[in-house]
Amino acid sequence: MKYENLSKQIIKAVGGKNNIISVVHCATRLRFTLKDESKANDEEVKAIKEVLSLVKKGGQYQLVIGNNVDLVYNELVKIANINPKPDKKEKDDRSVFDKIIGSITGSIAPVIPLLAGCGIGKVLLLVLTMLGVLAKESQTYMILNFIFDTGFYFMPGFVGFSAAKIFGSNQYLGAFLGLVTVHPDWVSLVSAEKPVEFLGIGVSLVKYSSTLVPAILSVWIMSYIERFAKKIVPEMIKVFAEPLLIVILSVPLTFIVIGPVGNFISNLVADGSMFIYNHGGFIAIPILAMVYPWLVSIGIHKALSPVSISLVAERGFDPIIRVVALCSNMAQAAASLAVSFKTKNKALKSLAFSSSMTAFLGGITEPAMYGVNLKLKKPMYASMIGGAVAGLFAGIVKLKAFIYVTPGLLSLAMWISEDENFLFLAIVTLIISSIVTFIATWILGFDDPIDGSEDKVESTKFVNIGEKYKKLFSPLKGELIKLENVEDETFASGIMGKGVAIKPSEGKLYAPCDGIVSAVFKTGHAIGITTEDDIEVLIHIGIDTVSLEGKYFHSSLERGQRIKQGDLLVEFDLEKIKEAGYDTTTMIIITNSNDYLDVVPVNKVSINKSDDLLAII
Repeated sequence: MKYENLSKQIIKAVGGKNNIISVVHCATRLRFTLKDESKANDEEVKAIKEVLSLVKKGGQYQLVIGNNVDLVYNELVKIANINPKPDKKEKDDRSVFDKIIGSITGSIAPVIPLLAGCGIGKVLLLVLTMLGVLAKESQTYMILNFIFDTGFYFMPGFVGFSAAKIFGSNQYLGAFLGLVTVHPDWVSLVSAEKPVEFLGIGVSLVKYSSTLVPAILSVWIMSYIERFAKKIVPEMIKVFAEPLLIVILSVPLTFIVIGPVGNFISNLVADGSMFIYNHGGFIAIPILAMVYPWLVSIGIHKALSPVSISLVAERGFDPIIRVVALCSNMAQAAASLAVSFKTKNKALKSLAFSSSMTAFLGGITEPAMYGVNLKLKKPMYASMIGGAVAGLFAGIVKLKAFIYVTPGLLSLAMWISEDENFLFLAIVTLIISSIVTFIATWILGFDDPIDGSEDKVESTKFVNIGEKYKKLFSPLKGELIKLENVEDETFASGIMGKGVAIKPSEGKLYAPCDGIVSAVFKTGHAIGITTEDDIEVLIHIGIDTVSLEGKYFHSSLERGQRIKQGDLLVEFDLEKIKEAGYDTTTMIIITNSNDYLDVVPVNKVSINKSDDLLAII
């Protein structure tokens, strides 16, 4: 039920199921491709409690969910009944760059968990043989080895399947096109190293196992061939003629042209990466480690995945992208850990510590980044310092990863191969990153938010623990009510934002702050205010009182009008509204509360006009 309700909120916020072309997920994010991004309500998305952050990059509308993203995804696609074949008639206004990045990340993201699992499996198998627990000659070893090899060897098939979804093609044809390039007969022809021709045309002998780019390019071209086939194939023979025509055109084209071009691109990227590594790795790696958190924050770090995967597949190791990720991941973890030790806020302490452990152990940094470091800002800067220092060391010692997996403590075996062992240097690198970042975070400090569970009220004033916060005053006299206890799901769920409610004892509403009236309603039941600090306040008098159509409300406010804290804004007949059968509970909401770490109400039962009401941290 939890994920069902969350999924419904997300679907509505992104513009409804008809606005979704496709959706995939990675370790922590839902990655939407939308028909019309303007139909998505950014503020509504940000107001969803379980959404840690919204990222719009690479042609994708990305919602950072956290570790439970797969559960949300499964429920979401079921509720939305998302068609795996996007409607290609919709106009795509994305830039060419966004389309390319979106296609790459969308094709690879679903495959990464499989590669990570198989990768760790292969490394653990290596460790077992090194320890003498398993012999390479044993049948157990042979079976486990081909199980874990399958994930990499048949990678073109997996990528072809997911790429077909991105390009709006038949996913099984996409998988077929990828798998045909690793057919045993083709592998034999490549191994024989004898000239191969098709209809008199020479065919390049390319080994496609464990490759990405050829599969993505081939399926992209196949998507156009499929559309052509659908137009010309008669309906009565469509069931067999259409796939036959697609296959008979796509496969030869893949072997003769597309595959070799894709392989050339892969080699070019790998060779370029190795050139940078060999001639300036000690400079490039710390710079990349310093900016890597920002690549993660805008969601384009996945575009580096093909580079890493290609290096591992073609060179047997990745001395750049996985190394940079190790430095950055440990820095994010350490920054969050330092916050958990230094903060006096119990909620932040718990969040920072758990997020830190997730990053340390599994290398999943989004909870630490979005939940802690980015919001507090200075810990993010500290992580850049720690990542750069660790990157400098890693570049000097030429650290190498031998498997594609997210770097963390649980994946340390990724730094070991049959011929080389960089485990000790990897541990030193993560220690450097962690210690330097921890110290930098401690020295730089951060604005420690007030702990709403601990703050007491003295003479209706917040207890100031020495850090800055912004304040909102009560617009009413009455009884204070927690927002979640309001008899209106829209407000109680927090969809509109964080805040508090008041059961008024008199029918006068006063300005809770200085600012400008940003929204007025003819019915007089609600008002929007934007403060000088860009805090967006919504005050809604009563529940469903819009149905009164202005009866019992009186206000002469105009949009754009400047107001001062304490000004009388609205008068309303409290008793008449109650007699009409309406709940007069008034909600005071910070609609852009996602821009702040927290919105904390005072710890009181009754409140007077102009008393302290909310601390915006």
